Amino acid sequence: MKRFKINDSEWLDSPGYRKAIIAKSDILQQEGTLAQIVEIAPGDIVEPHHHEKSLEFLYVISGECDFSIDNKNIKLMPGDMLLTEPGDVHSVYSNGDEPFRVLVFKTNAVSGDTFWD
Repeated sequence: MKRFKINDSEWLDSPGYRKAIIAKSDILQQEGTLAQIVEIAPGDIVEPHHHEKSLEFLYVISGECDFSIDNKNIKLMPGDMLLTEPGDVHSVYSNGDEPFRVLVFKTNAVSGDTFWD
């Protein structure tokens, strides 16, 4: 068993969001896997992008957002789950009163696999 906690110092800033990596492939015992928390402040936008190799499974922890995937718009709220596949162009607008937080599990994760559209 392993227990994980996120410290303030573990957050990494990116355009429109910040993330804290919880576990990499060495801990998950599967090459190309990754678990992270992504947080988007109210009013912030993660611009359209896609991944050529990575598959992302998202679980909404808190907040809400307008999520666009391949020109389809959906509202995500706590408890919602979503899967993005390689090539899916997606963006996020955090439109709630609190930060939008999502747990993301990635497979086939490789460095440099985010392409801004």
